[in-house]
Amino acid sequence: MGQKDKRDSPLVNSVLALDDHLTELERIGGKINSTDMSSDVDAEHIQKLMTRFAECGQGVSVEVANLSSQLQEAQARAEAVAQGVSRQAELFIKRRNEQSDEFEKFRVLGERVQELNAAMAQLRPSQGHGLTQEDRAKLTSSIPAFEAQLTSLIEELQALRTSARNSRMKALEKSAESLAQKLQAVQKKLSDLTNRES
Repeated sequence: MGQKDKRDSPLVNSVLALDDHLTELERIGGKINSTDMSSDVDAEHIQKLMTRFAECGQGVSVEVANLSSQLQEAQARAEAVAQGVSRQAELFIKRRNEQSDEFEKFRVLGERVQELNAAMAQLRPSQGHGLTQEDRAKLTSSIPAFEAQLTSLIEELQALRTSARNSRMKALEKSAESLAQKLQAVQKKLSDLTNRES
């Protein structure tokens, strides 16, 4: 709100009007109070001052009531804004908690992908060496478990990506895309292992 806007507000106008009436009340009251009533006074002038003083007093009363009304309205507006901010704060906390929960699911899923990848890497023959008969037996017996884990990971990832998309969590969608690429790499490694075994 600019300076001009503040000066045009009903609250500021009320304060300024009250200040004007008080200033005039004090000025006229000062004249009346400084007049020596025991000497020869101009009765008509004193009567005008008394009438003007009463008008100013009435103006002060009206502006005090107006200011009180403006303050009540300002308080009501401030309370309405505070209630809105409170609701937004609750929504923000809920949203932040949802994001934390979803990112925690992604973190755990990412760890499971790394564990699966590491387990599969252990069955891969070292560079330049072929698979021994024992390695082949281990690999053959492990492939169904790897495939089941991979399928489970892919399904969980798809569910989390859908949840992230529905919740409009763009950062989470990017994380999901990255994790999907890791799963595709794991799937390719599993396919390579299966093809080697065949």
